[in-house]
Amino acid sequence: MSLGFASGRARHFPPFELTLWHSEPEVAKRIIREAAKEVHRLDEILSNFDPDSSLSRFNQQAGKGKTSLPPELHEILAIARQFSIMTSGDFDITVGPLMELWRDSSSLGRLPDRDTLSRVLGQVGYEKLKLYDHRQAELLHPAMKIDLGGIGKGYAVDRVANRLKTAGVNAALINFGGSSIYALGTPPGEQGWEIGLQATDGRLRGVVYLRDMALSTSGSMGKFWNIGGKRYGHLIDPKSGMPVLESRMATVITASATTAEALTKPLVLRGKNALQIVAQIPQTEAIIISESGPLFFSGGFRSKTRWQEIPSS
Repeated sequence: MSLGFASGRARHFPPFELTLWHSEPEVAKRIIREAAKEVHRLDEILSNFDPDSSLSRFNQQAGKGKTSLPPELHEILAIARQFSIMTSGDFDITVGPLMELWRDSSSLGRLPDRDTLSRVLGQVGYEKLKLYDHRQAELLHPAMKIDLGGIGKGYAVDRVANRLKTAGVNAALINFGGSSIYALGTPPGEQGWEIGLQATDGRLRGVVYLRDMALSTSGSMGKFWNIGGKRYGHLIDPKSGMPVLESRMATVITASATTAEALTKPLVLRGKNALQIVAQIPQTEAIIISESGPLFFSGGFRSKTRWQEIPSS
């Protein structure tokens, strides 16, 4: 068996790494090149920051009626809307106007005023995203903006994983910036891919072992705005319009990286109260790591992931 490895960065996706085993080195290189091309192609469709992406063009059509979308964009919007319904709106890709409001306010060193926050909240809501047959969609409010930052990486990971499976790869690790991962098979001689989970302060908190499963981790303070000496996390509650103030990490392990990434958001927002959502999805486990120290697990997390805790000193 031979090892193939590649790392790189699409223009707006986080850095990605692909490690795989294959009996033919040249075939492994070709598979890796094709996977990298797929990541770049999806980046051009789903990017929040590229003004020429398919997503940006869709956002520009807000309030102007139905528009046709590429199949990948229509599919991920449909998936995201399903998670919005499942989580009662705790996961919502229409938070784009709120993200812009907080970015603009933080650049001025102040909090958004109540009237502006209330007005922008009126532009948010997954029920204002309409999906139709023949890959058509519509944003009902003219100021709406979709932000796929909370699900796009997972979707790309799943697409790459499907390509590897189709190519006959049976041992690979797809890693997007450490926050969205898919483990295909196992490394030779191992029972699983070893993945470390960090505490809110960056220390290693424990280790899990993955095999044919996806993992996603989100944190409330991975990125934050500093306003008046106080930290405001980049994860915003789509119902209140306020960022998360408590430092909290959430990791989900399930069959799909798209599902794993979407589910981490309500867990970071609501803490242990959102574990009931995880319990509704087969083969899905989660852990929440709080700043104050306690760990909160779904029922089968420790046994199914061979969790090995590293005690805090």
